[in-house]
Amino acid sequence: MRGLLAFLLFVVFSWGCQSRQDVPNDIIGPDKMEAVLFDMLRSGNLVNNFILTKDSSLPKEQTQIDWINKVLVFHSISEQQFKRSFAYYQNHPALMASIMDSISKREEDPLIKISKPGRTLPAE
Repeated sequence: MRGLLAFLLFVVFSWGCQSRQDVPNDIIGPDKMEAVLFDMLRSGNLVNNFILTKDSSLPKEQTQIDWINKVLVFHSISEQQFKRSFAYYQNHPALMASIMDSISKREEDPLIKISKPGRTLPAE
């Protein structure tokens, strides 16, 4: 009986301690996916609030695509790998929620927050 109890405790403990990293090998890990998505959001903010406001002659969609590609290159991942990984996280809402929560916390950091042109960050 003690052996069964010990085994059950081991199984429960092991299951409860599983890492956020438990994703298939061909999927971008949660920490890296968080960084990629965060950088994509920041690049979108940069394009929409700074680049396109300074030069309205730039093609909006192509400029956005160019910056997304820059993020992918920076993180050394392919478009296919990103799409496959993003689809995986969409099908695993708990993992996606964890990633998005972490991104939300990052965006609240006043050192990271990007404001619109002509606006300054609130004084602390």
